[in-house]
Formats: sequence, structure tokens, C-alpha cells
Amino acid sequence: MFKNFRKIRPERSKIYLLEALPHILPTFPQSLAIHTEKTLAKMGVIVVTGKKVTNINEEGVQTEDRFIPSSNVIWAAGNQASPLLKTLDVPLDRAGRVIVEPDLTIPGHPEIFVIGDAANAKGKDGKPLPGIAPTAIQQARYVASLLRQQPMKKKRKPFKYFDKGSMATIGTSKAIAVVGKLKLKGLLAWLAWCFIHIVYLIGFRNRFNVMLEWFYCFITGQRGVRLIYRSIEKELSQKES
Repeated sequence: MFKNFRKIRPERSKIYLLEALPHILPTFPQSLAIHTEKTLAKMGVIVVTGKKVTNINEEGVQTEDRFIPSSNVIWAAGNQASPLLKTLDVPLDRAGRVIVEPDLTIPGHPEIFVIGDAANAKGKDGKPLPGIAPTAIQQARYVASLLRQQPMKKKRKPFKYFDKGSMATIGTSKAIAVVGKLKLKGLLAWLAWCFIHIVYLIGFRNRFNVMLEWFYCFITGQRGVRLIYRSIEKELSQKES
């Protein structure tokens, strides 16, 4: 960020990453999660695992055993599901998602389907499927097929999720990826992440423009978005003077 904001003094700032679970990125293999924690530590991020956030206020964040003063808090642990789901009067999980049956219907109503991040659907391992776009897309295709064929509930085949793999970027030239039993990390995983995102764009022009823009940002270190913030008090004092 030095090339974008010349007045930033990194030695005066601290970045904390708080995770209640033993490791960050719990959906990835433990070896890749540990690699990510070490990479973030080298980048100056203080990773705190196994500690729950109990309160957030204007002064900072309170965990189970310490208070971290901060005026900038970013919450990325997810949100509760839509309150509309409570009106269905069916079992919900802790996040408020509907615990659906194998055919993605709610108990007692074979004509009502719940999919995407509103549904708690189990995978092969018995764990809830991730609430991400690939899951929702596959579930939508499955439900659309049932609506076209209109089979009886007893004849419906259960929904099966095909895991195409998972990727996560850590920073420029840093990422992790897992596809089946294949595990990637570092520059190779980052290049794979870039390639996959470009391939799924619609149209050659979009692919070319995004690839050119990413290459420019990679070479120059510039960012596409800049946020210039000034306090209200400073703005008022300047106008008064």
C-alpha cells in the first residue's frame, strides 16, 4: 500500500486475524491452513486462533481473554440466514439455515425446495455443504431437473455435490488450492486461481481486459480502488478557516 498511500506508517499499525477454531480456513486440509498462517505471519499479520470474539464496540474487540483496541474492525465470519426461513416452522441450524432432506426439500413438504446458503444440506462425509456459488448452481440444476420430470418423492435420487476443488488467495503470488487429492500452494496456486477466474468470464474481450488489468497491477503494484478518508472535524475546520 506504500505506492498508493504515501502517508501510511506501517510500523504504527497492527493487523489481527481472529479465528475461533484451532486453524483458519477450516474447509481446507490442515497442512494448507498451517501454511497460510505462516505466510500471513511473514506478511506481518498477527494470527490468533482458538479464541472467540465476545464483544465489539467503538474502542475495539473483546475476546475470551484479552481486549484488542481498534477503530477498524472487519467482520468476515458470515451472517445469519434470512429471517424468512423461520416462518417455515422447520428445524434450523445455528446459522438459521433450513436442515433439508436428501432431495433438498423441507420435512413434510416434498413440493418446497430450499437451496444455496439458505439450506443445510449434508455431503458425503455427513458435514454441511459450503454455502458457495458452485454448491448453489449444482443444487439449482438438480431442482430444475426434478421440476421438469416431476417424479414422486420416493423415486427422487438424492442430491450429490461434485466438489471441483477450493482456492483461496493470501496475497500477490500467494495462494492455496486443493483439487481432489492434489494440494497446491504459493505461486503455482496463485496462477491457477487467476487462470480459473479468467476462464469463467464471458467473452474474449472481458478475459483479455481483466488479464491485462491484473498484469498491470502485478507489475506496478497499483490498486484499482483508492479510498481517501478525511475526518469531519478536519473538513469543518478547513471550511471555517
